[in-house]
Amino acid sequence: MKLKDYSTEEIVEHCLNQCKEGDYWNFKQEWHHNMEDLIKDIICFANTVHDEKCYLIFGISDGFKVVGMSERRLRQADIIDALSYLQFAGDVVPQISVETICIQHIDVDVLIIDNVERTPVYLKKDYGKMKRGCIYARVQDRNTPNNDNAEIGVIENLWRKRLGLTKSPYEYIMDRLQNQQEWAEFGEDFYNIYKLEFRIHRYKDPESDELVAEFYAYTQADSNVSYSMTDIIASNTVMDSYQIVHLDGGRLSIPVPEWGYIPGDKWNHEHCSYKNYVEDSNTYRLLKFMYDPEKLEQKMAYKMLMKVVLLFKSEEERKAFES
Repeated sequence: MKLKDYSTEEIVEHCLNQCKEGDYWNFKQEWHHNMEDLIKDIICFANTVHDEKCYLIFGISDGFKVVGMSERRLRQADIIDALSYLQFAGDVVPQISVETICIQHIDVDVLIIDNVERTPVYLKKDYGKMKRGCIYARVQDRNTPNNDNAEIGVIENLWRKRLGLTKSPYEYIMDRLQNQQEWAEFGEDFYNIYKLEFRIHRYKDPESDELVAEFYAYTQADSNVSYSMTDIIASNTVMDSYQIVHLDGGRLSIPVPEWGYIPGDKWNHEHCSYKNYVEDSNTYRLLKFMYDPEKLEQKMAYKMLMKVVLLFKSEEERKAFES
């Protein structure tokens, strides 16, 4: 399962059903009694090779039963403050959030550690029993001890993650779209300047001449549209293709927004359809690569488009909207 597509409640239920701890979740009956132990857990979860968020789940007994918490509970602000006072190498500070959810009618606190790409995360200055320069990591259900370093194979994989070497070619390309300085334009293609075998190829699809404008085209000053295709290519292999719409007489070129549907009654009468983008999707990453808000004509066309196209932060939010 891709965790980003599920709510926190669904993720906790999934973890509970495993009846064990893993490399992206850990159960605690109560919050840590001292901040040092909590920071150690956060750093270990930040140093994981996978690209998922990690979860410290409080209110769960050793037998994986939901029992709630009876002792002092920490606030999100307290944890962020504690992290901000520490000296991290490269100023890579783990990002966290805290949610309280209800499971089996009992409150459960969930500390969420965002995925870190610039691994390994380690301290430049000692903190309690944690030593500067030591790399503490999470492997399966175990953390590196305070007086030790993670195994060399784990450390190597954390550096591979920082360099993008743990991703598939397609994932690497879509991830690197966020840095336009890495891409050089040549004819109809964009090439990654560090990996020339990765490119974005634009071309005219003959069948696109038969396509008609969708409703959002009529928000534009010029409602004329045309369509083309963009291929994501690695080593001459097409990894994925996206349909591109050229709006406002060609002033704004972006991926076509996705359809969403809200069903009506059981016979699906009077259902509602809508167009949308999801911020953590590859379609939206490509949009951000193609769209230049510094160009006034593009900015105005995009502003008019987004008056009738919905933008969600995640697939989870989109599903909640439909529900």
